[in-house]
Amino acid sequence: MCQINAAALAEFILISYPDKNITPMKLQKLAYYAKAWALVAGRPCIDAAFERWEYGPVNRSIYLSYRDFSKQSIPTPATPSEQQIQGEDAELLKFILDPYVNQSAVALSAMTHKETPWADTPPDQVIPDQVIYAYYSKLSFAKNFQGKKWNEGEYFVLKTNSWYSFTMDMTEEEAENYASYPSYADYLERRKKADENARRFLQKFF
Repeated sequence: MCQINAAALAEFILISYPDKNITPMKLQKLAYYAKAWALVAGRPCIDAAFERWEYGPVNRSIYLSYRDFSKQSIPTPATPSEQQIQGEDAELLKFILDPYVNQSAVALSAMTHKETPWADTPPDQVIPDQVIYAYYSKLSFAKNFQGKKWNEGEYFVLKTNSWYSFTMDMTEEEAENYASYPSYADYLERRKKADENARRFLQKFF
């Protein structure tokens, strides 16, 4: 029996990322990717179905709970429910969501439109779990969950729009140098240094 429902997943995302301008549309896409990669990872079990709507996958329960916010950011829940996601499940979900959370709602929606699960599902129909698993399990990020614990060993980058923008002017061979790192800790350290360098560069002009 799945222990995480749509409401708990949405609340977890809002609490985990309070400063990431999460609108209802962005929340839907983050929740969808959490469900997709949890299927690939084999945990946690998330009881939330997503339908093919015009602007990407949508869970009806989450939609009904947050639709009044329209295009506004959803505030962090003041009093978390008793269904809080904790422990290793929480760590794994953050591992999954961290590469997505800095993307805008529109960018995330565009990403889902390029992917088979949404594209091949008829409008307003539920995107089958087996279709989601079949697609995402073939992507390089899935290697983080194959034959090892997700945060151990070599780390394979999630190739988001940001990754493609970063490697756009590189040769295919050069780009592959940034497709994986010796470990997740090594990746985080390098990303931290890159962010610091970017801030210093911008401070010279602003």
